[in-house]
Amino acid sequence: MKVGVVGVGHLGQHHARVYSEIPEVELVGVFDADPARAEEIATRHEVRAFATPEALLEEIDAVSVVTPTPHHRKSAAPFLRAGKGVLIEKPLASTLEEADELVALAEDHCATLQVGHIERFNPCLVAALPRIDRPLFIEADRIHPFNLRSTEVSVVLDLMIHDIDLVLHVIQDELTDWTALGTPVFSPTDDLAVAVLRFEGGQAAMVKTSRVALNRSRKIRIFSEGGYISLDLVARKGVHLSLADGYDPREFLDSSGRLVAPEGEAAFLAQVMRREQLEISEYEPLRAELDSFVQAVRDRGTPAVTGRQGRRAMAAAEAVMNEISARRAAVGRGESGA
Repeated sequence: MKVGVVGVGHLGQHHARVYSEIPEVELVGVFDADPARAEEIATRHEVRAFATPEALLEEIDAVSVVTPTPHHRKSAAPFLRAGKGVLIEKPLASTLEEADELVALAEDHCATLQVGHIERFNPCLVAALPRIDRPLFIEADRIHPFNLRSTEVSVVLDLMIHDIDLVLHVIQDELTDWTALGTPVFSPTDDLAVAVLRFEGGQAAMVKTSRVALNRSRKIRIFSEGGYISLDLVARKGVHLSLADGYDPREFLDSSGRLVAPEGEAAFLAQVMRREQLEISEYEPLRAELDSFVQAVRDRGTPAVTGRQGRRAMAAAEAVMNEISARRAAVGRGESGA
């Protein structure tokens, strides 16, 4: 399969690298708005630096679009019209209208469209998914040190959307209600945000994101009745805590209804709680993502993250951003309860 990459900046260069490592794929070439950058990456992989995306389109079967978010629609549309397989880095587009246009183009021209929500391929989440049973509450924290990339969009679209997509993927019920707060710090757009999402089945999630932290951290905790899973996506560690078979809390209640441990708390916890470290595989999530994309294009199968799923994550992110803007406007007007 012949592939190309449009946009070979910080992340796009890695798409080019990984494609060059996949045996059944031929990296034909790259395009970038900066010709010198395109030439640099093309030389590194001994491929061609194309002068225009249209010239690249004629030579390939599939493409990764890794341009800044405001350019996703313009960059991807010609390839979708030509029926090429297209992977668009998250978020799918800048607006829901642009997302709808891209999804419609893919469907009208029978083009495979995958959205680059790479956390779906994180080894921690992959290890955890088979153990998640009827999740009730999810807590996600994602903090990054500040840099100048992606500051043209809110941290909600830049970073929080990763966890919004994971929450939607795990819970799957309809999102019905949300509350959110956020503020800019160093950027013209929001640099930190927190959102509480509520779902039709009664589940809820709290998602917290910052791109002005001193350190990098990505953690997710998924709670179900009788246990929870704690994941550290940076350290690639996970633990599953669950109640022992046959545990009945009524056996440990005093007359006031409080849990008691006659033999001590440590002995109680050892008796009723199981702690199991998850076996986390060692692989590069981007390689797993691009392998899945190549397979979807080759087999004309359903992508791991469809355009409609990417659009759904965008809709939730937009709802969060609108809530933040509405609260900020209300505070500016001096309204109580904002």
